[in-house]
Amino acid sequence: MIVDLQAKSYTRKAKGDIKRMRKKGLLPAIIYGHGEDSVRVCIEQKEFKKLMEVLQKEAVTVNVKVEDTKYLCVIKSIQHNPATDQVLHIDFQHIHEGEKIKAIVPIHIFGEAPGLKKGGILDQRLHEVTVRCLPTDIPSRIDVDVSALDLGKTIHLYELTLANLNFELGKETPVVSVLIPRAVAAEVKPAEVLEGEAAEEAPEGEEPEEAKAEEGKKPATTKEPPSDSKKGESK
Repeated sequence: MIVDLQAKSYTRKAKGDIKRMRKKGLLPAIIYGHGEDSVRVCIEQKEFKKLMEVLQKEAVTVNVKVEDTKYLCVIKSIQHNPATDQVLHIDFQHIHEGEKIKAIVPIHIFGEAPGLKKGGILDQRLHEVTVRCLPTDIPSRIDVDVSALDLGKTIHLYELTLANLNFELGKETPVVSVLIPRAVAAEVKPAEVLEGEAAEEAPEGEEPEEAKAEEGKKPATTKEPPSDSKKGESK
């Protein structure tokens, strides 16, 4: 998705120009590219706010119009005031159609996972992902269908079929899972004692019931009669 944004070039002439610009409702920004001269521009705060609302939902490239020139850009960084969170400055990177770039794309989960009906908990591990592709191949968002996701199952990046782009994260990275709470796990997989499994440990000082039962079956031991050598001893 490409969004148009109007900008004006400016030249910093004196100290305090930036503060006066912000008081007028303008944001300072810079446009730069590989082997190109940087261009200082200013943008209306209200227009950039509209762009930010779109960016929260979709990945976009920005067509920055400066007088009679258009720059196809991606936003590389946004500087904020740490105290007020007000936007202070924006960096735009000028891109070309045949040049692969990195872009952050939001992940959208849709569908109803059958595991939720069985008491599972939907756990979305990734809400956005960095991709590398041509500007024309940047998806506005990545849709992930969970309608077949059962208890204990996970969807990984390698299961997402998206043409002409590469993920910066490993393909084994989990995107979304249906977790099994302990209470549900006990019902789904009841504890079973396997044949040949050792008996549970008895409390210290006690013997297992099975051992006691076996002991009761053994014949009582008898004392051996005194040896003949002892019979001949004088009293």
